[in-house]
Amino acid sequence: MRVEQEDFKVIQDDWKILTSEEGMALVEAHLDEYPERLALSLRNPTVTRQVRMLQRCREKLPSFYAARCVVPQVPYEQSSSEATARVRVSQLCDELPPEARRLAVDLTCGLGVDAWALSRGFERVVAVEIDAERAEMARWNMQRLGAENVEVVCRSAEEFVAGYGDGRPIDVVYVDPSRKREDGRRVYSLEESTPNMVELMPALQRVARRVVVKLSPLFDVAEVRRVFGEEVRVEVVSLEGECKEVVAAVGFGKGVRVTVIRRGEVRHFDFEWNAVGSNAQPKGNIDAESTEAWPYVLAPDVAFVKGRVVEAYVEQVLVREVSGLRWTMCGEYVLASAIPTGFAGTAYRILSVHPYQPKVLKRQLREQGVRRINLHRRGFPYSAEQIARSLGVALGGATEVVCAVVGGAPMVMVVERLWNTTGSI
Repeated sequence: MRVEQEDFKVIQDDWKILTSEEGMALVEAHLDEYPERLALSLRNPTVTRQVRMLQRCREKLPSFYAARCVVPQVPYEQSSSEATARVRVSQLCDELPPEARRLAVDLTCGLGVDAWALSRGFERVVAVEIDAERAEMARWNMQRLGAENVEVVCRSAEEFVAGYGDGRPIDVVYVDPSRKREDGRRVYSLEESTPNMVELMPALQRVARRVVVKLSPLFDVAEVRRVFGEEVRVEVVSLEGECKEVVAAVGFGKGVRVTVIRRGEVRHFDFEWNAVGSNAQPKGNIDAESTEAWPYVLAPDVAFVKGRVVEAYVEQVLVREVSGLRWTMCGEYVLASAIPTGFAGTAYRILSVHPYQPKVLKRQLREQGVRRINLHRRGFPYSAEQIARSLGVALGGATEVVCAVVGGAPMVMVVERLWNTTGSI
């Protein structure tokens, strides 16, 4: 991933401090202090910045924290988390025989999280970085991490691919294109990314057996098919209920894979391309009597929604787990007669159902003494703030409310949370 020059200028100017014995000792001595207080007492902005960034690494990049790597802010924010990078590489290795795990190339090194993860599954890794100073930082970080099988080369992705002549195809090429221009403007198409993946793919496929491209979480699965063709697998990865990655993999089959990571558990769900829908057409209706037929509302993990396979998930997975399961789509929610044991998402028991009539609901909530609600919405025409304002309540609280559109009509369900991906809570 590219790093803005302004951000790396700080690291370039302070590099000697951060990699000196004195500088590392200062960081170590103050690592548990509040950066705000440290800035006033130490008066060393270089060390203060490094302390702040390492503290942020404790959860997202624990190995980089433990190794006391140099971590600038922008590449930290743009990097994969260790959890998702490890799962991705573990999955790649599970699908490849040992003889196909000899050489991996990370074409967009940046901070080096992906190169480090690849080093744990491949014999040799080449990390390509266009900027000399960033390449130096990546080399230093790899040494701190003990990743001796990672070679960092300073070259553009296009130059590396054009000049590759190692005598054997690369087993896997990994690319995380930059989605920011030099002026800071964000871009969304692969044609505008750096490197331009649409232009680079033909050359990549001449030197590599398999290509994996990390995309923006906003990237649409239909766009993946347009760019990479039918022989591509798109993977949507969620971590603790948040969509983290959309990944296009060429050479690993085709279709949609949903990967749900929650509380250390990793689960994969595979669907063919013909199972992908729009998630936009609700079925059936709900009213005050609906709770007898469908007492539960299921919110499948966000990765199923992003992959447009909510309905396929119910039809191909959940109905096999519960004999005689009755269900109907409710926008991107599912009304169900039972909660399948292996359900990947959040489940609620429906307590009551109401048309979205703000004045009526506002009066009812006031009469019940409800001043705050925990609001859930998918495909609803109003934002959470607009709903809360219209109902005269604040967001956050013990009362759980699900908002959905059914049969073209906005509906409000007062619910009780029962299940969150890995079990009852």
